[in-house]
Order: sequence, then structure tokens, then C-alpha cells
Amino acid sequence: MHEKVCVIIPGRGRQEKIEKCLSSVTGQGYPELEIIVVDDGLGEDALQVLDKFKDKIKVLKSNRRGPGFSRNLAAKFTDAEFLAFTDSDCIVAKNWIVELMRGFQEAALAASCGGRQELPDDATHFERKAFSFMKKAGFITDYTRKIKDDCIIEVNHNPSCNVMYKRDIFLKEGGFLEGLWPGEDVELDYRIKKTGYLQVFNPRAIVYHYRQKDLKSLLKMMYRYGSAQGFLVKRYGIFRGIQALPFLSLFILALFLLSLLFKLTFYFSLLICSGLLLSTIYFNFHLSVLSITVLSFLSWHLGFFKKLIR
Repeated sequence: MHEKVCVIIPGRGRQEKIEKCLSSVTGQGYPELEIIVVDDGLGEDALQVLDKFKDKIKVLKSNRRGPGFSRNLAAKFTDAEFLAFTDSDCIVAKNWIVELMRGFQEAALAASCGGRQELPDDATHFERKAFSFMKKAGFITDYTRKIKDDCIIEVNHNPSCNVMYKRDIFLKEGGFLEGLWPGEDVELDYRIKKTGYLQVFNPRAIVYHYRQKDLKSLLKMMYRYGSAQGFLVKRYGIFRGIQALPFLSLFILALFLLSLLFKLTFYFSLLICSGLLLSTIYFNFHLSVLSITVLSFLSWHLGFFKKLIR
């Protein structure tokens, strides 16, 4: 007998990829599956797509109260034992539910299981650059993990676009922090880990995630990411590697000021040039990806420090 799973998908605005998302979720073939789309202010075109799937999905309205509220609303509505979350700009692999469930089967004490993010085949050229940047930065952001395809491991965090929770633990721990976005998934996973539950990752549970289509939208999102991490540091202190990055940046700035004071700018410039050369090698000499990284780095820091000092 299969345990019931509810897939929860919040959405707002035009959501051009939502039909592909719903086609992939409804095609899972899992016998005990409920699908809830939460209308958090969807555009007319997206609502017409929902109407095409009306026999296969349920729709709730959250009155534009954000993705955290939307997910919590659906979690309270369903009676499924497991809650699977993805985003409306994601396409889930055919065996997605089965592979997320496998994480719980192999780690009985797990509260959640997440999976891998890849890029859809029809992604734009800029999306590929953005994805390359995110993968390269994955060692500090938990965005990517290099492990064997059949190896389920313990982790500290799984992004909300590809994760499943045991519903009773999710509700017991209060669900997502409403009003926080992005970063509400990081905050929830931090609270869950503090209570002693395991969180695992299965690389075979795959979603194909579209990214931002241009530099402006990417930098805007990186600013939001930084702001969310600033909020979390104010609330809990530093508990992720990426949250220490701004303070390392301040240390490097202090070194620069000292180099000016003691007339050691040559040595500091040599250090910076060496760092840029190593970064260029790390990015396989793709200067366009390196430039996206630098601009994203600056935008993220701006969001972080603005939230931290407010």
C-alpha cells in the first residue's frame, strides 16, 4: 500500500511554464497522489492553464500572501502523509515522487528528502550562464552537491522547489515562516535540524528548473537572497557558510585599507590579481559567467548588509 503524497505548487503572475510543470506532475503515475496549486495572484493565462487540469488538481487561493503562507495553507488542507513541494517554473522528472519517497525508506528518521536541480533542455543562453554560475557557487550555497547518483546523504538544507516533508513533522514545527521570501525554506530546515530530525538528499529526485531570463532579473533575485540571509543572521546568528561570506569581504576590505596605510598596495594588487586568475580558471575561462558572478556577488552583499543594519 502506498502512502498518500500531496504535491503543492504556489504561483503568482504570468507563470509561463506552469503548463509544463503540471503536465510533469500529473504524469508521475504514483497511485496515491493529490496535487494542489495555490493561486497567490496568478495571471489570466495561468488560470486558463489550471482550467485544463481541473480534473486532476485542486486549487486554493491565498490572496497574495506569499509562497510561505500558500504552502502552509495547502499543507493544512490536505490529509496526505507526505508533502512534496515544487515551483511553477519547474518540470519534475518522471520518477520524482518515487525517488523522494526512497529517501524516507532508506533513512527512517528523516523529516525531509530533497533532490537535484538541473536545467531544462529549452533553457535560454542567459539561463545557461546563470545556471553555470549557480553550480560553480554551489560549494558554499548548497545549490549543487557532487555525489554518486545512487547515494542518499544527510544534508542541512533542501530548496523548496524540490523537497518532500513528513506532514506531521512539518505541521508540528510550524511550517514555513510566513512573510519571509526567499529563504523561508532555509529557515524551516534550520528549525527542523535543531529539533534533531534528519534531512536527506537523493540525487535521483530531479527537477528541471528554469532560471532568470536576463541580468536585471537575476541581480534582483540575488539581492533578495542576500536580504533573506541578512534577516536570518539577525535572527539566529551565522549557521551557514554563505552567511560568513560578507564578513570575509569586510576583512578583505580592511586588508586593502591597511595596504594603503602602509603603502603595500602592490602586494594587495598582486593578491587580487592572483584571485582573479584562479577564479577565471575555475570558471573555465568563461568571462561572461565570471562577470555574472561578480555582479551577483555585489548585489547579494548589498541586500545582505541593508537588511542586517536596518
